[in-house]
Amino acid sequence: MTSMEARFGDATRTVPLPNPWNLAAYLAAVAAHRGRSISLHTAPKPLLNEIGCGGGGLWVARKHDDIIVYDVDATDRNADHIILHEVGHMLLGHGTTESDRSAPVPPSLGLLLPSVSPQSIEHVLGRTEFGVDREREAEVFADMTMVYATLPQRRSRSFRLFGRGK
Repeated sequence: MTSMEARFGDATRTVPLPNPWNLAAYLAAVAAHRGRSISLHTAPKPLLNEIGCGGGGLWVARKHDDIIVYDVDATDRNADHIILHEVGHMLLGHGTTESDRSAPVPPSLGLLLPSVSPQSIEHVLGRTEFGVDREREAEVFADMTMVYATLPQRRSRSFRLFGRGK
């Protein structure tokens, strides 16, 4: 078993995928696990690009909640993937280092989320802040979650990569 496979397995045991799949139920379970609410907001892609989120998503961690911002023009399936990518960062423990938390809040974040006080933000992480390895992990997490979400219903769902397991 690869290290990445073990981490994905841990994430799905920690917060199991709902069966049948329901993104809202999954986000509620992730929020309960983290002890913080998660809210979703949309923004125009050019504004996301200005902040450095070429992939169309952004995770804003505040002191008591998390905000996921995604491209307003993303299709349903693409929007779900962007949201799950950001959830992957949360569940895989990205954004927890001191350098992640000390990164400056982008000035244009006020245009994205005008009601959010900059003082309430712990960190803002888009694609450029996570590095290649963590981006790849979050992307695979979102891909695998989308695959398992569309599989026929089974008693238990957890990640099994590369055709291993039952």
